[in-house]
Amino acid sequence: FDNVPLVTKTIALESKRHFRSAGIYALPGKTIKVTRLDSNEVATSIAFNTLRSGATHEFSGNDGYARPKFLTSVTYPVKPGETIYLTSAYGGTLQVHFDTNDIDVELRFENVAQHPIWRSEEDNDSFVAQLEEGNFDWAELITPGFEVHSKLEKMQESVSPARWNKPQDMALVTERYVHNLPHALAGFEGPGIDVIDEVQQYAKNQGWQVETIDIVKHMNADQANCGYGCSGNPYDAYWSFDPLGHGDLHELGHGLEKSLFRFSGWEGHSTTNYYSYYSKSRYYQETGKTSACQGLDFKGQFEVLKQSRLEADPNAYMAGQNQANWSWGARIYIQMMMLAQEQGILTTGWHLLGRLHTIEREFNRSAKSEELWNAGKGSIGFSDYTLEEAKAISSDDWQLIAISYVTQRDMRAYLDMWGFSFENKAKQQVGSLSLTAMPLKYFASENTGYCLDDFAKYPLDVDVSAVWPL
Repeated sequence: FDNVPLVTKTIALESKRHFRSAGIYALPGKTIKVTRLDSNEVATSIAFNTLRSGATHEFSGNDGYARPKFLTSVTYPVKPGETIYLTSAYGGTLQVHFDTNDIDVELRFENVAQHPIWRSEEDNDSFVAQLEEGNFDWAELITPGFEVHSKLEKMQESVSPARWNKPQDMALVTERYVHNLPHALAGFEGPGIDVIDEVQQYAKNQGWQVETIDIVKHMNADQANCGYGCSGNPYDAYWSFDPLGHGDLHELGHGLEKSLFRFSGWEGHSTTNYYSYYSKSRYYQETGKTSACQGLDFKGQFEVLKQSRLEADPNAYMAGQNQANWSWGARIYIQMMMLAQEQGILTTGWHLLGRLHTIEREFNRSAKSEELWNAGKGSIGFSDYTLEEAKAISSDDWQLIAISYVTQRDMRAYLDMWGFSFENKAKQQVGSLSLTAMPLKYFASENTGYCLDDFAKYPLDVDVSAVWPL
């Protein structure tokens, strides 16, 4: 940092939980001066860096204790009109933490430096130029709902001309396919999140509460807290950020998935990747461009299902397959989504997941008290359950009822086809809804077709005479 000038910057921010980047850098050992210029009522504090301590793997591998473990500082409150002085031996990016949203805060930082920052299209040229100069070890790309805190060389790769014409292009894709669409699919409303008629409006029509999410999420392109990428907010990874990368959307999905959407024995990643697949499919529909998509062996799964129809007890045969890996479960859910679309229940089958998110939240809200449960259980299809029974329900029984309710189809025979078993009470609850049975169909698809436009196009009846068309 020998040739890096020190500057004074006045930064205006709208408060968002839990923190936002100030967009400036503190040099190691240089005391900075922070003055709060506004007088608004929001607890505001300053911190150095965004890194989780677990992302420093001290005494492991060949490098040993290669860097400090506690690079992210505690937060230092700064009250309206107050000036504080801070010094860090490590230096790093400066972050502003808040306890509430949507309050204007103005801060003057003195004796700081300006590292590569992208906030708007006005920064396109200067951001690229600063990345090329390489005077700092960190760079940040800041959008309203998602911020990328990246080691310099990783950001250089992220925004390289081979990927994007200019940084703004990556930022716009980040806002839409990392912030907007995954949270819309998870049934949330909030700033920058589309309202989907078949999800949020559907829930409102049922009299359910639609939850708002209004926080900034973050990624550290640095080292992973666990594995090669590790979920959280921030999530962290060894790779360079890519708004359409499966790794980034996968880690984001960990913060959205629900364990209640897993059938018995399914492993954790069974419910993680739908948000990634949805963003990728929407990106293809909206731009005609492809992004790397995981391959799923739909044909292989269909052959197992087809074989079961030759057995004396198809349900027992499927249960005996003991298929609990994430890919098996993901394919079953995608098949249900395709079927919901083909049956005309939804214009976009992915929105089945959004409906499940909204009914899951309404179920949990209603289960907070006897009064709430008795008032609300009929609106979510659980009218025959007491509060105690609802709290003890298995994920299998819950899904049988919830999927039947949000599709308005009797899912008993369909889910029996997959080898699942349910308690009599759950089956009787579905029976009491007097719904049309969901047909036993499977959809042919290329291994990555569901990320493109190969969705719900090739229905097959599940019987021994069916021939795979692809």
